[in-house]
Amino acid sequence: MADTGADTRRHRVLLTEVSSASAREVLTVLGRQGHEVGVMDSGGFSFTALSRWVKRRHKSPRFADDPLVYLDALREVLAHHAYDILLPTHEQLVALSRHREEFGRLVTGLAVPDFAAVRRVQDKAACIRLFDELGLPQPDTALVGDESALLARSDTLPAYVKLPVATSSRGVWQAEDAAALARIAAEPAVRDTFATGGEVLVQRSLPGPVVMVQAMFDQGALVGVHTVLRRREGVQGSSSAKESIVLPDVTLHLTKLGATLGWHGPMSLDAVLDEDFGLVHYIDVNPRLVEPVNAELAGADLVRRWLAVSLGERTGALPPPRAGVRSHMLLMALVRHVEVGRGRRAVLRELAGAVTRRGWYAGSKEELLPVRSDPAVALPLGIVSALLLVAPRLWERVAGTGAPAHALSAEGWRQLLKE
Repeated sequence: MADTGADTRRHRVLLTEVSSASAREVLTVLGRQGHEVGVMDSGGFSFTALSRWVKRRHKSPRFADDPLVYLDALREVLAHHAYDILLPTHEQLVALSRHREEFGRLVTGLAVPDFAAVRRVQDKAACIRLFDELGLPQPDTALVGDESALLARSDTLPAYVKLPVATSSRGVWQAEDAAALARIAAEPAVRDTFATGGEVLVQRSLPGPVVMVQAMFDQGALVGVHTVLRRREGVQGSSSAKESIVLPDVTLHLTKLGATLGWHGPMSLDAVLDEDFGLVHYIDVNPRLVEPVNAELAGADLVRRWLAVSLGERTGALPPPRAGVRSHMLLMALVRHVEVGRGRRAVLRELAGAVTRRGWYAGSKEELLPVRSDPAVALPLGIVSALLLVAPRLWERVAGTGAPAHALSAEGWRQLLKE
């Protein structure tokens, strides 16, 4: 078995979608490593548009509309095109885990966990219970099954209210006071959750920066880890700037979590950091690899390890963690300014800082749209920047307000559970 530190082979890799920031960043790492990359493309705005690293695009239905129809299209692509590895860059991993034996026969390289393990982290209510069982730190959290129980949690405010299945910051609301909690209780999605016998989470807000944790597992064993601080918030709760950090306790938590679930493949977690004591409290788990370019810059080697795990090869020892590696997403920072009403001047200042490499941009590298290594991405970046300057109110057309094409809806989750 080859150690991926010395593995220079080039693979034919298929990515399951093109509309998430994570897919774009996985593409960047694979492209720089020289792999041949194909993508499942459901149309609309794409971070991979015009990239020189996409060798083939396969038309695809939107995963968000119907995961089972999407899987039919994916089967067809794998049956007629010779790919070595399939990388589920977003919640396609959930659907693939439901059919992992079948898809494992269609492509040699595939690393997804058992569906029973996925259920314990994809459903936020089940995940809360799992973390309680393992003694992993999390904020004060209550599970409520009706409107009156939700309104009774006003004593825990400020808090976040979360649907049991949500993604890309959809299905998550912040309640600062009782009036906000009442408005959230009236949300159609919340009412629908209660009507179908589900629970929503009420999780106390904690002070401190957000920590983004990325991990790779091989049959329950931790074989890759990277941790970053979200230094600047981006549009719709995303990150527009990151800095790597070393938190030894996180590695211990991941080791315990992966072994309990027998997890196979990628996993990412969000946490809030108590900077005084260096302690984290976990607030979310995602069964996928989120935005791995900072990890690549820091030498964590997560994408290469993902390829190795997919092929059943050894990954080698964990690389030593590196703190202080900075990266940014200029596009997310630009749209964030107009999202919160800062307007054209803030957009111009952000652009000037990026061009002159001042402020946060000093010593930081672009992770989402790397113009220097993939020059054609300058076009969509330029178009979006011009749009924000000419008509800032149109920012929602850039960011989108509905369910992203790559996301798993509550109805899609119910479909997978019924199979």
